[in-house]
Formats: sequence, C-alpha cells, structure tokens
Amino acid sequence: MVKPALQVAAFVERLPHRPYCTDDPAQGLLIRPQATALAYRHIQHNPPPHVSTLVFDVDRADGCHAWEDVGLPAPNWVCLNVRNGHAHYGYLLTAPVARTSAAKQKPLRYLAAIEHVLAKRLGADMGYAGLITKNPVHSDWWTIWHHCEPFSLDYLAEFCPDADLAAYSRRSRKEVGGLGRNVTVFDNVREWAYSAVRSYWRPNGFEAWADAVRAACESSNAFGREQGGPLPHSEIKATAKSIARWVWRHFTPSEFRAIQAARGAKGGKVSKGGGRPSKATSLLPLVLQLKAQGYSNRDIAEDLGIGSASVSRYLSKISPE
Repeated sequence: MVKPALQVAAFVERLPHRPYCTDDPAQGLLIRPQATALAYRHIQHNPPPHVSTLVFDVDRADGCHAWEDVGLPAPNWVCLNVRNGHAHYGYLLTAPVARTSAAKQKPLRYLAAIEHVLAKRLGADMGYAGLITKNPVHSDWWTIWHHCEPFSLDYLAEFCPDADLAAYSRRSRKEVGGLGRNVTVFDNVREWAYSAVRSYWRPNGFEAWADAVRAACESSNAFGREQGGPLPHSEIKATAKSIARWVWRHFTPSEFRAIQAARGAKGGKVSKGGGRPSKATSLLPLVLQLKAQGYSNRDIAEDLGIGSASVSRYLSKISPE
C-alpha cells in the first residue's frame, strides 16, 4: 500500500540512529543503522534517553478498532497483523520526555500514569516492554496512517479519568509496567542514595559512588515478564549516571555541616522557634538535608514543625520540571 510521506517522515525522524531491530523477536535483537533497521519487521521506536512515541500492544482479534470502541483519539498509526487482528498503536508526542534524567522526573511520572491508564482503557497488553514495535513501514504489516499531528501530554490526559490517574500513583510494585518501571527504579534508588552518599564523601570518591548507584539500579531492575521484564542495560546505565551526578551535586559535606549546625542549637533537633524558616523555598533545603541524614518523613515533620504531608510535597520538588 502507498505510505503517506508526511506520516512516514514523522515516524522515522523519531527513531534512534542505531535502533534495535529483528524479523523475529524470539530470535533476539540486532543493532543496525537506521536505514538498515527499517528493512526489519520490528524496530526500536524510542532512543534510550527519552520517549517521543507511545506505543500500545493490542493483542486481540479486534485490535484495529479498539481506540474507537473506547472513545480515544485516533493514533498516528495502527500497525496490524492481518492474520490475527493484533495491532500496535503509535501516538507521537509533541515533546520528548526524558526517562533517564534524575532532574526531570515529573514529566516522566505524568507520562507513565497516562500510558498506564490508556493501556487499561484499550485493553492493551500491560506486560508489553515497549522496546520494539511492529515496523509500520514494513510490507508484512497492514498500516493505517491516520495523521502526523503529535499529542501533548495534557491532551492525552483528558482521556484519562482523574480517579484512574490518582489510583496509579498509589500502585503497588506488582502493578508496575511500561514507563512505570523507570519511575520505580528512580524512586527506589534515590531514597537509598540520599543517605548512602555520605559514605563516599572523600577525595576521588565519585567513581566509587557511581559504581554503587549503578549496582543499586541493577538490583532494583528486577521486573517480571508480566511487567515488561527488566529495563534495557542502556537505560539502567544512563539512569544510574544521572542519579549519581544529581545526588553528588546536591548533597555535599558543606550542606551537611550547615544542617548539623542548625540542628545543634536544640541538641540535634531543629529549633521550632522564631528563627525557623517559614517559606517553602527556605524549608526545602532543610527537608532535603534531613532526608539525606536518613530521617523519616515523620521525624522531619516533627523537627520542622510541619505536617508529614508537607514533607512529602517538599520531597516531590527535588525533581524540577
């Protein structure tokens, strides 16, 4: 069939320069230059550092029209296996979302929640790893090209009930899948890293610290097949590098000494008197430093005279937009 030039170009320009590709996923993956990889039946659609395309795996006989049945916007393309009706949907994003940066976690959390809710609505495979997709430009598939306009996260969120998005934030580890795996690794490792970094505050300590963070990320990457399996090594390596650098830069010995001095006036407790900072911009450094010392949210709240919910909100701000 004739491939609309604009739609194909929008797909190709988002591909990695050297994507994974294969004719049969059961036989393993190859890494090839983009032009060569496009000749294979399956291809990696997002580079490791970011997500520019959401893909859903609708493994059932009526997969072609599932988006219409549940009232979702038409995907940019539907790539169909005509023998069994199973399909992959591709939704292009207006702006790529980083998935290996410790400093850009809020957009990733937002996207992971949207991905989860839309997959549920579509009845898509929740264990789909999201690494490779049916190649929509390959002749073995029947591809329906709807349009080439990308989607903003806010627009996609309009098709996600607020209650479902809120429920996703309370998910258990067993419910993690897709991009939620990236978020889970970040959450698990950063909580450990805030206090663990103190053991590496020494001359030339960063290399050993980076190795420790990488080991922690690899340990946290124990996802089952039903969750999409472990994240690729390239993503874990990039994630570990980002966390190590971010924590090393933001949690330093000088800041530790400053918070210790502030706590010293009350025998290890921060004073609740008139000198206590009252604005969020002033409290945030104290909250972060106390967390780095290994204190619980409850202890931090008591020390600073604020609620535990406030501590949680402050900690959520450590990943700037």
